[in-house]
Amino acid sequence: MNIEEKVKELISKLTLEEKIKLLPTRQAEIPRLNIREFYIGGEAAHGVAWLGKATVFPQPIGLSSSFDRELMKKIGNAVSQEARAYYYMRGKIGGLMLWAPTVDMLRDPRWGRTEEGYGEDPFLASEMAGAYIQGMQGDDPVYLKTAMTPKHFFANNNEKDRDKFSADIDPRNMYEYYLEVFRRVIEKYRAQCIMTAYNAVNGIPCIINPIVREVIKEKFGLEGCVVTDAADFSQTVTSHKTFGNHYETLAYALKAGIDAFTDNPDLVIESAWQALEKGLITEEDIDRAISNSLKVRFRLGEFDEEISKRFYVPPNQICNNEHSQLAYMAELKSVVLLKNENKFLPLKKEKINKIAVIGPLANKNYNDWYSGTYPYKVSVLQGIINRLYNKEILYHDSYDIVAIKSVKNNKYLRVIESGISPVWAVSDNITEKEVFKYIDWGWGKKSLQGIANGKYLTADDSTSAILSSAEEVFGWFVKEVFNIDPIGDGTYLIKTWNGKYAYIDEKEGNILKFKDSFENLPEEKFIFEKVEKGIEKACEIAQNSDIVILCVGNNPLVNGREDEDRIDIVLPEHQENLVREIFKVNPNIVLLVISSYPYAICWEKDHIPAILWSSHGGQEMGNAIADILLGNFSPAGRLNMTWYRSIHHIPPITDYDIIRGKRTYMYFDKEPLFSFGHGLTYTEFEYKNLILNSKNFKLNEEIKLSFEIENIGDMDSEEVPQVYIKALNSKVKRPNIQLKGFTRVFVPKGERVKVDITIPISELFIWDVREERYMVEKGEYEILIGASSKDIRLRDKFHIDGEEIKNRDPFKSTKAINFDDYHNVSFNTKRSFKETYVIFNDNDSFILFKDFEFKNKPKKVVMELSSNHSKIVLIFSKIGKEFSFEVLDTNNEWKEIVYLLGEHIEGIQDLYIKGEKGLKINWFRFE
Repeated sequence: MNIEEKVKELISKLTLEEKIKLLPTRQAEIPRLNIREFYIGGEAAHGVAWLGKATVFPQPIGLSSSFDRELMKKIGNAVSQEARAYYYMRGKIGGLMLWAPTVDMLRDPRWGRTEEGYGEDPFLASEMAGAYIQGMQGDDPVYLKTAMTPKHFFANNNEKDRDKFSADIDPRNMYEYYLEVFRRVIEKYRAQCIMTAYNAVNGIPCIINPIVREVIKEKFGLEGCVVTDAADFSQTVTSHKTFGNHYETLAYALKAGIDAFTDNPDLVIESAWQALEKGLITEEDIDRAISNSLKVRFRLGEFDEEISKRFYVPPNQICNNEHSQLAYMAELKSVVLLKNENKFLPLKKEKINKIAVIGPLANKNYNDWYSGTYPYKVSVLQGIINRLYNKEILYHDSYDIVAIKSVKNNKYLRVIESGISPVWAVSDNITEKEVFKYIDWGWGKKSLQGIANGKYLTADDSTSAILSSAEEVFGWFVKEVFNIDPIGDGTYLIKTWNGKYAYIDEKEGNILKFKDSFENLPEEKFIFEKVEKGIEKACEIAQNSDIVILCVGNNPLVNGREDEDRIDIVLPEHQENLVREIFKVNPNIVLLVISSYPYAICWEKDHIPAILWSSHGGQEMGNAIADILLGNFSPAGRLNMTWYRSIHHIPPITDYDIIRGKRTYMYFDKEPLFSFGHGLTYTEFEYKNLILNSKNFKLNEEIKLSFEIENIGDMDSEEVPQVYIKALNSKVKRPNIQLKGFTRVFVPKGERVKVDITIPISELFIWDVREERYMVEKGEYEILIGASSKDIRLRDKFHIDGEEIKNRDPFKSTKAINFDDYHNVSFNTKRSFKETYVIFNDNDSFILFKDFEFKNKPKKVVMELSSNHSKIVLIFSKIGKEFSFEVLDTNNEWKEIVYLLGEHIEGIQDLYIKGEKGLKINWFRFE
């Protein structure tokens, strides 16, 4: 009996009540059928998270920068072993259907969750995330070590109002970009499950969008189940306000293809009963949903003890030495050498006696929200000490040391040396107990760390007091972050993370507390006295050192994270000042950027001789970076995102049109700071002898290309050759170039290797809006091979005997959304969430349709419109004819309206449709 039959048999034995209890992701126990309680979910972005100690690998943004599929597969295997070990340790109640990887396209570096993604290119992201999925799930054709759930489907790339926001996506952007990564991880890498996104697309919340079933399941062939994001079920009512009740959400979600709901189980169960009672769903709808989740449980061995034993992993495999070594290798391969002027790196140990390790990230190895619990952490400072223990190593984090005085009672704040305590305003003099490290995260956000006890000040909601108690700056609500606002007279207000005001409570012994407002009382002012100027102290250390390792970057929980997008892409002001001041006293700097996202380090690129970038690199970060600095390993990581010079070079974060917005390396038309695919090594390579298996290809064929890479430098190194394709004579706007192949190869110095890459012609598709399908366009193409998207070394041309984009038939209904170009319009959807229409946002809005072929002369145009009395104009640009029509008030209803043209239209014409603000158009045709 195969798994499909086993699932069908099991469902036949379930009562309706039992079936409904399997709709939440916390699936209920059914003892009479030996069905255990089971939790669908768990996090594994870069290691098993939230269950206890686990091996922590670099963030996904870093892992993807390795451009190394085999590495990703090994990491996936290691993480799956630790997930399995925890599964058995925790009584087999879940933790195998894991919510990772995050494959949302990183089209904007301001996105708060950039650290979780795999880059701005769908081919790279799907190959790297797919290799991780492959390692996690295993190679068995039937059974799974774990079942992976790529997220978030789809067009989920801004945090502000993410539970209310609707992304406008036209068909080409949708199928060529946003859906492509999901297609490839499902079709090629058999990702078992998918998680839907919080946002809406074209007005439809993703949880109830029919595209889940029509595309993810029917077109792409998802084998397993679709789950909702946490609490998204209820947010369809509370945030999107699509429905006024939860049972309609459940009904529409089931019909759209959702199989399991991540929300309060009682709410889900109650809503299912109500939907049944009102006739909105049937028992067959429930059967279909739970069969998909049960199918995955069968594949995981949940109901087969022999399979479960086969996948057994003992607890001692968690954080074993092999996994630690893999974490070290992952960081080595992820680091990107951005600049290396005059071979400044690697450092020459024999010429260095004194090293300054400076900066906010120098002695930190931060967790992010989806990190596991580190078994240990190695910072950059510790890594350098480990490798250069016989050298003099000096350190400073660059932060000021301050004492804080209450203006009201003229007393300094103080903390105790150890333990958890309130903060008091009781001291007349400054000692170690009265001084704090003043940590400036940028954009008004600060933290205060007691020097006496090493604890961070944090806002405690239960007592409304500010305590000296936090071990780190961390949490979903980061309560160790304060806004310290100058009043203008040399004094400051202290506000908590959520905008409440700090004050001295004299009734409770001058404890530092907080409240919502001062309620018409005088404001509580504080004076900040600098005891030590951090940048000056750092400069003193740097000035007397042979080399400066300057570490800047971000804390993954501050100024850019889940639920918070970045304001800007520049370095925080404190860090920018630090870099420039250090450069004045000692230009022998290696700038190490450790961050969850790109920075616009324009001045640094022009002045600093050597720059490296690393994501937050996991437990072995410091050791790996030290070995790269010393030349024990040649870096070969590559950027998976364009690093822009300014946010002014990219559209607003809510603009999802990468084609017209000129986003990503595929469409960007300015000079980037660092290009997609950029990354240097410690040696030099020559590319030569490109050979294609043909110069003419049919649709069902493959491009098989080979070339040679020779290491002409003086150091062994890996190299990452990248293969890009460019369409030369397309009928539509195409990418400047587009990644379609890459590999990572080791080339010993003085030797050469042959590289073979295969590209199916089918991968060169576009989405034809005229026929609403994928197609490969007939024409000339160029293949470009290089070390980055800007550093092209080899090129050749070839022809594809593909399909031609046909002229439009004006006598068939044309959907307004299937335009060729537009200006100032938005999209929404009607009629059971299936028909997407265009909204004219202003009086200058238009949509353009090219190549209408009028073989017969039309007499009229029929349009489905909705309007509050406006005007619509049809302009045939090739013959210069213009038709203007008044659209009467349709009372916000959709109506088919007929307009007589009055003049003949013939030949091939481009049609502009202009409309006044508020006009909505669904489709049109000529008759």
